[in-house]
Amino acid sequence: MKRCREIWQEAHGTIPKDWLVHHLNGDSGDNRLVNLAVVPRHPAHLGMVTAAYVIRIQQIERELKLLKEKQ
Repeated sequence: MKRCREIWQEAHGTIPKDWLVHHLNGDSGDNRLVNLAVVPRHPAHLGMVTAAYVIRIQQIERELKLLKEKQ
């Protein structure tokens, strides 16, 4: 089993059949839970499924950048 699926399932439980773990920032090596979303394998439009997650990831990354600049 892929590590991203293990991480998701540890936090949220079983992934439904025909759903997959999507890396929101496009980096398949970035398995932070905040970067993972479980989505249907064949949604009508993936952007509609992940839009809210993408916005949250961008917000968190801006906050982290500001924290690093203050140090």
